[in-house]
Amino acid sequence: MLAFACQSNTKKKTITEESKKAVPEGVTFNKETLKRLGASGDNWCLTWTADGSQMVSMCDGNWLDQKNYASQIHNHLYRIKGGPENFEREDLPNYPEFSGKEGSWFGYGIVAVNGTIYSAVSKTPGSAWSGPFTGVKLLKSTDNGESWSRVDREGNELLLTAMDSMRNVVNEQEMFSLKEHGLPHQTQEAYPFSFFDFVQNGKDNSAAKDEYVYIYSPEGAAAHQLTLARVPHDKIDFRSEWQYFTKYDQNNEPQWSNKITDRGYVHTFPEKSSKDHYFGWYSWLPSVVWNEGLGLYIMVNGGTYGGHGMSNSDEDYYHSWMHTETGSLGFWYSENAYGPWTQFYYTDYWTVDDTKNRTYQPKLSPKWISEDGEKMNLIWSDAMKNDQGNSHSINYIWNQMEIEIKVK
Repeated sequence: MLAFACQSNTKKKTITEESKKAVPEGVTFNKETLKRLGASGDNWCLTWTADGSQMVSMCDGNWLDQKNYASQIHNHLYRIKGGPENFEREDLPNYPEFSGKEGSWFGYGIVAVNGTIYSAVSKTPGSAWSGPFTGVKLLKSTDNGESWSRVDREGNELLLTAMDSMRNVVNEQEMFSLKEHGLPHQTQEAYPFSFFDFVQNGKDNSAAKDEYVYIYSPEGAAAHQLTLARVPHDKIDFRSEWQYFTKYDQNNEPQWSNKITDRGYVHTFPEKSSKDHYFGWYSWLPSVVWNEGLGLYIMVNGGTYGGHGMSNSDEDYYHSWMHTETGSLGFWYSENAYGPWTQFYYTDYWTVDDTKNRTYQPKLSPKWISEDGEKMNLIWSDAMKNDQGNSHSINYIWNQMEIEIKVK
């Protein structure tokens, strides 16, 4: 069993001189720990909640194969109890049910902060999987997932039951963001922060080094460009309190603006592979977690290739099929939640145990980290085809493996 680092109080942490000496220089994938679990699903964004469990967001599946749900739920949450080698999974039955044509929402950002859990669900432009997303509905629970409310951009809350008719309403009043401040790829627009994830600062945000929660999102029309926002931990509900990264100054200190139109890019990932295959819009959503043992933030991220000819055209960039090739995979580290980021591993095409793997959306568990920080747990999705050529049919479940960070 691994030993886990856990910060139980809310004292803000600083990086010690000793921990600064640990510099990641590579990753080992411990394939003997490979685990695949569940009926179906993908994406698997995680947070570490105040009760010591983890909460995970699943898309387009039915992880526990529950007959009281649709065979494919577009987004749902589950609770994970235990360690990486043997854990229990529990349903969260009061989470709004997103299924069917009206319920085409997909969940990414999830975070536990000061006993409150936030889940950000993104709306597709069509009645099933499609993109780019048009905006975000922000959900909130103050009772550890027992009940959920919608939070509008002014911080007003509306209680939503699992089958509440308001859960699928899309308008300016209900959405935290909707078709705002888009940019064109070639000619077709995509919108910033239409899907995002939160930086994970240990258990219930207890390892945060300052008063802000940080939010990363790929630029919709140029997904290899990474945007960043921050908001005071007690003001997440209010869009007017969000600030957007513009640039680093000469001392690598981040500069911020209250205007999303001033946004800059905190990091630039590859736009295409060494084979000139371009990544599509559904790429480069980072998973960033605090690693107490190393005294560093670790980011895992990957690009998902565009459709058809994998060119830079709008047609290929926005195509709904993005698994012609397996996705890329990389790791980065930083002393701060806001970067700058240093790469210590990258490959254009990442497979695990079969050349037919079609990996995408890599994540890191914010809890399953060894005491020295060198062992972490990677979770990812796989659209691998079966022998009949049907995609999302072999490993379209929870994929998990221990990784070891090599340090110098």
